[in-house]
Formats: sequence, C-alpha cells, structure tokens
Amino acid sequence: MSWGRYREMLLEQLQRAFEANRETIQAAARLIADTVAADQIIHVFGSGHSQLVALDLVGRAGGFANVNPLFDPLFGRAERLEGFAAALLTAHAFHPGDVLIVISHSGRNPAPIEVALHGKRHGLPVIAVTAVAFSRSLPSRHSSGKRLFELADVILDTMGAPGDAVISLEPDLYVGPTSTAIGAALLQAVIAEAAAQLLDRGIRPPLFRSGNLEGADAYNQELRARYRGRVLSLI
Repeated sequence: MSWGRYREMLLEQLQRAFEANRETIQAAARLIADTVAADQIIHVFGSGHSQLVALDLVGRAGGFANVNPLFDPLFGRAERLEGFAAALLTAHAFHPGDVLIVISHSGRNPAPIEVALHGKRHGLPVIAVTAVAFSRSLPSRHSSGKRLFELADVILDTMGAPGDAVISLEPDLYVGPTSTAIGAALLQAVIAEAAAQLLDRGIRPPLFRSGNLEGADAYNQELRARYRGRVLSLI
C-alpha cells in the first residue's frame, strides 16, 4: 500500500528531523522569544509550496500575533527571477530586533536567497527551514552563489529527500512529498518552545485563540490591534 509506505516514511523522517534539530529548535525559539519580548516582528517567507509552511504560522490558533507574512502573490511562479523578491520586500519594513524565517526545500532559488540577504543587510537573524544535504548537492541559482543554509544563523533541517517526494512507483515516478509536513512541524515546535521560554521569563506570549471558542473573537481582536500596521493581515 503506497499510503502505508508514505505514512511510515513520513513518520520516520519526522522523528529523524526532530532528533537532528533538538538544539536548533531551542536556538530558533530563543530568537523568536527575544523578538516577542522586545515587542518586535517575526517575518516569514516561503515561495511556491514553501509558502504553505510560512502561512501555517499566520493568524492561527496557538500562533503568535506578531507574525508578518512576506506574501508572494505569484505563489512561486517568479521565484527563479532575480530581483522579484526585492520588489516584494518594498512593501515591508525590517527593524532591529525583528527576526526572519525563510523556508525553501532546495534553498537554491533567487527569491528565498534574496529575502535572506535583505534580512542580513538589515541586521536580522535568519532562521532557515531547508533540506541541507539536498541543498549542498545543488548549485545556487542566485548571482551571489549562495544557498539559503549558507546565509542562516539557525538552520532547521527537514532532512528532505532530493526532489522532495519519497515514494518510488517506478524508476522515474515519485509521489509523497514531505517538506510541507516536516517544515510545518518543526516551526510549530519552535513556536511552542518560544512561548514556554517567554512564560519562564514572566512574559505572557501573544498567542491567538481558536475563533471557534467562545470569547475568542474579542481576545484576538485585541491582539490584532496591538500589531496593526506592523504586520500584513491575511487571515
């Protein structure tokens, strides 16, 4: 059963990724906690399917209210075009104390690399979510020659397979990508750890509640008002 093989491989990869990222999850969480404690902004970018992972942090129950999505309206169709991400970033402001999360399975395309370089120029620590071994095997498509993992202060390694899909039906026919599930899980682990670290510091984390809970709408509106004008409201 292909679905059973996918389940087994996904769970195995998820376990390996959590074990491999024990220290980096905590390091990323410290950066996030520092940003929240300083009343600054968490910027997050992913292009193409990586944008799904980025949006998983935006406006959802149990997530921080100070997350600013660097939204790609073309959903990856221009991620190989150098200069495209730079144009997107003109709609956003980076400030000292902010933190930047960039997601890219291959880490080789210009869009995520440009966003990471922009963050570095503005003094932001960069958290990368990428498949390191796969990325090392590929040349960069950006004129800098850099890949995403080479620009990051903290790397969350998804341990992803080349080409992402893990189930071979025939020698040249694969199904079962894992980057979305693993990337989202690692980042939600970072959020959970960051929130706990904030509580340890005596700071109540600004976490959204599910809109399906009684009283949540008013609570969430107060959080949105706190960051209005500083984050792009998509959800």
